[in-house]
Amino acid sequence: MDPDFLNHLVHPIYKTPLQYDEANGQLIDVAHNDRFTIKENVPVLLMQEEDAALTKTGLHDAAGSQFNYKEHYQQDAETYDYFQQSESAVEREEHNRLHEYILAQIPANAAWVLDAGCGGGWLAKALKNKNKHVISMDISDVNPLKATKNVAYPFHHGLVADVFELPVKEGSIDCIVASEIIEHVSDPKRFLSALTAVLKPGGKLIITTPYNERILQSLCIHCNHLTPHNAHLHSFTEASIQKYLPAGITKYSTNVFNNKVLVRLGLQRIFGFLPLGIYKGIDSLANVVTKKRAYRLMLVIEK
Repeated sequence: MDPDFLNHLVHPIYKTPLQYDEANGQLIDVAHNDRFTIKENVPVLLMQEEDAALTKTGLHDAAGSQFNYKEHYQQDAETYDYFQQSESAVEREEHNRLHEYILAQIPANAAWVLDAGCGGGWLAKALKNKNKHVISMDISDVNPLKATKNVAYPFHHGLVADVFELPVKEGSIDCIVASEIIEHVSDPKRFLSALTAVLKPGGKLIITTPYNERILQSLCIHCNHLTPHNAHLHSFTEASIQKYLPAGITKYSTNVFNNKVLVRLGLQRIFGFLPLGIYKGIDSLANVVTKKRAYRLMLVIEK
């Protein structure tokens, strides 16, 4: 195991250092006699128990149900292939521009980048030749394992972990990307606090989420409870997302982008050849004209 990567890892709960037991393929917390498996060179630093406070949201209270999120997202990754591109050219272009907006925010001097909720590992692929350590982290073991296999290079590390029990040393990461994740979590404020804690002073946290989304629900045929589409639990605007900022954070910005009219009419594809800077100008103008009918919201926090 890469010793630099190991130096960034800690016990998910106690935040104590871990040692590499090469003979047994495990990471050990000697102080608490806890052992964690390493699966195909990817540490699995995931506690089995769930915090009861994280299994409820307003939606679940209304339905009289609970959200076993660790089990849910393991099954989700086993069911859906996050590495397969959309068949829709319009949707692919929207995702490409989303990724460009994110990449433009990553500092050039960021040595360690954490991709929290790595999905198909697009970020590691985009940064492959940028001389940066990338940690592809997901709460399922499926996505980090596939990501490190599909995008294999010495600076790419996989990690199975839960943001709410983040096994990363405080103040050790230069930049964190959490794209299209915060709408899925039960406690957005705790989510942002956990991520901000592992940033170095001057580090940057980049969040993207659907903008001002109307969350639709359907009656589940298995449990007969209302179920939100795409497992989205929250909808955010520039004002509402600021309510979840961690204490002490004063340097942050929000941005609304990827105008729905440009995307749905296929105009985004027509402008696909344009550099991001020029596209941003067109996109911003479209958002003014259409009164912010946009797909995405970005929150950037600087520690």
